[in-house]
This record gives sequence, C-alpha cells and structure tokens, in this order.
Amino acid sequence: MKRTDGMARREFLKLVAATGALSLPVFRHSEVLGANWPTKPIRMTVQYAVGGGTDIFCRGFAHAMEEPLGGTIEVGNMPGSVGAIATDFILKKPADGYSWLAASNFSKFLRPMGYHKSVPYKDWQWFAIAISYMGWAVKPESPFKTMADVIDASKKKPVTMSHSGVGGIWHEGDGLLARAAGVKFNYVPYKGGAPAVLAALQGEVDVASCGIHEQIEFLRTGKMRNLAIFLEEPMTVDGITFQPITKYVPGAKPFTPFTADATIGLRRETPLEILKAVHKAYLIAAKNARFAEVLKKNVGSPQVLTPLESDKRAAFKECVTATIFEELGIAKIKRSDLGLPSPEEFEKWWPPKDYKPRLT
Repeated sequence: MKRTDGMARREFLKLVAATGALSLPVFRHSEVLGANWPTKPIRMTVQYAVGGGTDIFCRGFAHAMEEPLGGTIEVGNMPGSVGAIATDFILKKPADGYSWLAASNFSKFLRPMGYHKSVPYKDWQWFAIAISYMGWAVKPESPFKTMADVIDASKKKPVTMSHSGVGGIWHEGDGLLARAAGVKFNYVPYKGGAPAVLAALQGEVDVASCGIHEQIEFLRTGKMRNLAIFLEEPMTVDGITFQPITKYVPGAKPFTPFTADATIGLRRETPLEILKAVHKAYLIAAKNARFAEVLKKNVGSPQVLTPLESDKRAAFKECVTATIFEELGIAKIKRSDLGLPSPEEFEKWWPPKDYKPRLT
C-alpha cells in the first residue's frame, strides 16, 4: 500500500512537471494579469471642471499614455469640494486599474480642510506630470494697472478674487500673498480655474486668481491683462512679460515659486503588475511630442518623479498645506491631529512607520 502511494505520488509529480502545472503560482498569475491589461477602456475622472489646468494637462497626458499602454483612456469631469467628490468616487471603484483620478497637487488639501479622510501617501500611487504657475489677471479696462494697485485698494476694502475652490491651490496662494502683504481679500470660489477666469471676464469679481495656463489664451488675445505671477523673477511668454509678485510684495519671496502640480492617481492596492505597466507607459508619455506642445501652449513645465519621490512629495506637500492653512485660520483639522509633522521636522519624520512603498 505504501509502495503504491509512493508510485502514485511520483507519477503525479511527473505529470505536473510535464504539463507545467508547477509553473502557475500567484506570481505568474499577476504577470499574466499585467500582460493582458487593459482589455477595456480606462476611465480617468478629473476632479475639476473642463478647461482648468488639471483638466488640460491630465487630458493631454492621457492621450500620450494610450499608445504605450495599448489601450483607450476616456476622460470625464466631476468637480466639487476641491476634488473630494471625484476622490471619493474613485476610491469606491474596484482597484483594477480601470479607474484613475486626475488630481491637483496630490490632493493635499482634502484632509486639512476636512473634505475627505484619504491619506495621499497611503491610499494613492501618484504619477506627477506637470507644474503650472499662479498669476493674477484682470479685464483690460480694470482700474488696477499693477498688483500694487490691488494691494493698496485692499488696505481700504477687500478686493474680490475668484479661485478654484475653498482650500484649493489658488486659495492657498492668495492666503500666502495676503499674509505677506498684510491685507485681506474677498475670496469667491468656483469649481475650477477656468470658471474663475470667466468670472473676472464677466465682471463678477475684480481679479482672476488662478493658473497662468488658465488665463493665457485671454492674455494672448488682449481680453485680459496680467498683474503679476507668483515668482521671484520676471517671465516672458509669447511676448508677454509677467512681473514677479516680489516686485510688489517683497515679503512673498519665501513662498516663491508657488506652483501647482498636475497629478494622476491610481488606488494604491491596484495589482503591482498593473502599476508597473502604468509607470512604464508614464515614462514614455513624458517624452511625447504632442504633450510637450500642450505644456508649451499652456505655460506648463514637465515633471517626472520616481514612485518613491512621488510618495514623499505627496506627504511633504500635505504637511506644508496643513501648516499654512492652520496659520491662515482656514484649516478644519489641525496638522497634529492628522499625525503630520511640521515642514521643518519632515525629513526626520519621513518615512513614517505606516508607510509601505508599492513601486520602487
């Protein structure tokens, strides 16, 4: 009986070896999963309105990703609550690589503003694609000829400024400017930078406060006039010279350059082989000539980070924003309650004990 069992076992192992059954563990399954993905269109959800910076850059990058991925990426918009609505929507989708989030600044605002509990460096695998610059613009007939006029007027009565949402990137920039200048502004939130620009054009607000990429077409055609850009040095684009904010508010220098990041996020628990496939396509898309034209046209600069750099950048930016919002009195949740260090303590804190890298 024992001999019969032994023979049966040997015969079984021979059969396994012959058929290759032992070569089908989970590792091979994940490889096949990555190789066969995608088999249907990917859906990218932009957390802001059509025409804003996040929308423009992420749409352009999505097109550049399609060829190296070997699939189709469909893009839709779901604005609201500075990206919280789209964020929640994607996090409730299966982590199968078919639902992507097109976000601004690694969604660093959501926890400090109490909009969402997701943790940027724990719940997302980010792919940084571009940076853009903050600027202030008015209609040609505006009485504000320079940013100095805006600052002077705000000392008597708060000037109204449109931006992309309470607790968003441009709200943060305005808060830093107001702090440096010692004035107050009357903020009027909109669901994205593009609606914020239209608000100024239609006379709903005095100044459009958003990304240069969201103003540039109106600046080129003379329908808007730039007052300043959140940099330390002048910048010239298509014959238009943007004056640095430090010319008018020297105290803003420590915060320059103040830029926005366009970022694409996948749920962090997405199968590793799919994340690897996305990262490989990401590196190829970053060199795409058509995407380079999108950047040039919209006054953006490319940004390519390693996965580990993206994780660290996401955490650091959330620390900075949580600190600034708390100082400005607009944070709903304190930085310490979020378990975050101060920006000065960040290097000693990173990586935290609960950090687990997915891609290296």
